[in-house]
Amino acid sequence: MLWMAGALLLQGCIGVGAWTLGSRTESGDHPKIDRTRGVIDVRNGEPERTLKTAAELRAQWGEPDRVESLEGSKEEWIYKTDGMRWSGLVLYVVIVPLPAMLPVGSQYVSFLIHDGRIENVTRADWAFKAGAYCGFFGMMYGGLGCGTSTFEERQSVATH
Repeated sequence: MLWMAGALLLQGCIGVGAWTLGSRTESGDHPKIDRTRGVIDVRNGEPERTLKTAAELRAQWGEPDRVESLEGSKEEWIYKTDGMRWSGLVLYVVIVPLPAMLPVGSQYVSFLIHDGRIENVTRADWAFKAGAYCGFFGMMYGGLGCGTSTFEERQSVATH
C-alpha cells in the first residue's frame, strides 16, 4: 500500500522504457520567422507577422554565421542557434533516465535567399524518434500502459 501511494505521488514517469533520438531537419516555404534570433515555426507561418526579406532578416537577427553561394544567384544564410544536435539512446529504468548520447553537430537555422527574398527555411536540431515503454509515463504517453510508437506518429495525431 505504501509503494502504491508513493507511486501515485511521483511527478512524471515510473517504469521501463527506451527511446532513440537523432538529428531532425524541418523545412518550409512559409514559416513564421520570429524577430528573435533562432526562433522559427516551420509549419505555421502567419504571412503578416513574419520576416520576408533578407534585409529584414539581417536587421533583426544580425549577420549570418556563414553564407554559402549557390547557383542561380541564390545564397544560403546559416545562423547557429544554442545547443548541440544529439544522437543516441535513452534508457529509463524505474524513475532514472540513463542517457547514452553523442553530439553530432550544432543546431542551426538555414535560409535560402534569392533576389533579396527568403524562399525557404530549414531548421536542424534533435528530437526523440521512437520509443518503447511499459509503466506510467504520463508526461510522454498520457498514462499507464505498455506500447511502442514514433514521435512523428504522435505529432501527426496531435495536429490533426
